[in-house]
Parts: sequence; C-alpha cells; structure tokens
Amino acid sequence: MNIDFRGEPAPQRSNGLPVRYAPARRAIPRLRWALVALIVTSPILYLGWVVLRGGWVVESTGRLTYETTRIGSVVGGVVSEVLVSENDTVTPGRTLFRLENPAINARVEHLLDELDRLSAEQLAARRRSEAELAVLDEQITALENLIDEQHEWLSQIELLSRSGAVTRAERRRANAELQRSRGDLIRAIGQRQALARSIAQGDPQLREREQALRLSLDMARADRSYLSVKAPDSGSVIELNVEPGDTVGPGSTLLTLARPSRPRLTAYLPPADGAFVQRNRPVTVHLPDGSQLTGRVSDRPTLTGRIPDPMQSIFRESDTALMVRIRLDRPVPASMAVHGLPVEVEFDRGITVMLARMDLIPAFASEAPGLH
Repeated sequence: MNIDFRGEPAPQRSNGLPVRYAPARRAIPRLRWALVALIVTSPILYLGWVVLRGGWVVESTGRLTYETTRIGSVVGGVVSEVLVSENDTVTPGRTLFRLENPAINARVEHLLDELDRLSAEQLAARRRSEAELAVLDEQITALENLIDEQHEWLSQIELLSRSGAVTRAERRRANAELQRSRGDLIRAIGQRQALARSIAQGDPQLREREQALRLSLDMARADRSYLSVKAPDSGSVIELNVEPGDTVGPGSTLLTLARPSRPRLTAYLPPADGAFVQRNRPVTVHLPDGSQLTGRVSDRPTLTGRIPDPMQSIFRESDTALMVRIRLDRPVPASMAVHGLPVEVEFDRGITVMLARMDLIPAFASEAPGLH
C-alpha cells in the first residue's frame, strides 16, 4: 500500500474561481453551452435575417408552367382501365383509358340486326321484281306482235279504202287501236326499266331505310370507338382525374397533359412591391438546383391571383399577389424543365431598395436597372 503524503494540490483558478477539473476538459462544457445558446437563439437569428433580407432584396416566388391539354370523354361510361400514370410520357394515338358502356354496344348490335333483316327484305323484293319482270317481258313481246299485226291490217285498210270497200270510220277505229297498243307498249317498257332498276338498286323505300340505318350505325360505331380514349398529342401526364370504376359523362375531364412548348414563368409578387416592377426590367431566376437564369418582365401586371398553397410562406401577410409574367433569356435546363416547378424570382437588391422602402426615394421612378 502506497501512501502519498504530499497532500491535495491547490486548484487552478479561472477568472478568480477555482477550477478543480483538468484544463483539457474545460473546452467541452464551453462548446456545449455555445451549441445550446445557438440552438435557442437560431429562430431569432433566422427571423432577423429574413427581416433584414426583406428590406434589402425584392423577390418573390414563381412557377414554371407549360401548355396543357385537358383530355375528356366524348361519351359517357364507366372507366374500366387506366393505362397511364402521372409523369408518363405519351405519344399521339396511345390509348390512355378504356370505358365500358353497354348501351352503346347494344345499339350497335341492334342496328346490325336491323340491317340484316332489311337485307332479307330487299332480297325478297328483288325476287318479286324479277318475277314481275319475266311476266312483263312476255307482255311486251305480245304487244310488239300485236302492233306488227295492226300495222299490216292498217295497210290493208288503206288499200281497201281506195276501192271504197272500207269506210272512213273503220279506218279511224283501226288507227286508234294501233295507237292504243303503242301506248300500252310504251308503258310496259317504262315498267320494265323501273323493275330493272329495282333489281339492280333495290326497293327505293327499303334503300332509304337502309341508308338511315347505316348512318345510325356509323354514329354508334364512332361512339364505341370513343370508349378507347387516345392521346391527341405528345406530352407528359401531370394529373389523373379518374380511376377504374369511376362513372364519367360526356365532356368529363380524364387527365391533364403537359405539351412540349416554351415554358411560361409567372411570379407572385406582394402588391406592396408592385412599384418595383416595370416592363423589360431585368430579373434573376433562382432554380431549385442552385442554377440561375436571367429574364425580363414581359409587361406591367394587370391581374392578381392566389399564391399556390405549396408556394405560400408563413411570413406572408396575404396569399393574394400580383401575377407578373417573366420572359426568360435562355432555355430552362432539361433537368429543371418540369411543369409547375417552383422558383425564386429576384427583381432587385441593394441600397436603393432599402431607401425606397424607407420612403427616402421614389420606388424606381426611372427604368434604371437594379443590381443583380
């Protein structure tokens, strides 16, 4: 057993206070207290930074959008299949949805049955016309023979009338019978032509009914083709409005398609900062990936709108803002070419902004560009 008779060493002092732990461990408690103080004061520091930045920079949130097309149903029905998902890229003619409508299918089948029945009636009418045509051909042949005999008889009467053996009344009667036979032949030939047309083209009344049925069948088939909803243009699906089992009516929106087009940028600026916006004034657009684009104000804002919910901030007093259209100087990078992409738009910054907000100078009475 070792006994130390030197006694306890005197503690070291810091700022007049005795410190009994080793010097190497003094920095750790200090660092902990510094971290605690930083965490406690961070909301105040952030709020102060926001307030100071708000007085130094004129900025707003914005959103990139592309041309959109709403694809709807032409006919009503029940959604049986949804063949696309949001963010899918589609090409023209691709099937997007399939609908079911038993009434349309039943109408097509009914019209087909009616056309089959009408075809049978038309066939029976042709057979009747062919039978009538055969009888009429015999009548025409008989009339032609009769007319030839009447011509011979009339010639003999002409010879007999010269010798006084036939009276004038008998001559007129023979001539009248010849003309009557010729009239019967003309009518019979006309009937034969009508029967020939009926055999070739069908019964006129049945033909009219057939044309009406075929027109109705074409319309029903067109309605049935609309049960498969296809993409009219290429683009990206940004919103689906239905799912399998939903009942839709004619004109119901099924999805929204973003078409390849030039992006449009709309900035939502607080009305209090409207004086900082002038036509053709340069702006800086901050994209979410950290890159920047330059652009210009297309025109003075003429509309107000509600800031989209995802873009609202707890520091905003109102969700109503001026809608400022921005014309970009360069294309948006492919990685950021997304419909509805939120961006930050900076209109101006610097001492002039601070002085204008303090009412020390007019807010950009001239077209002098700000600092970017």
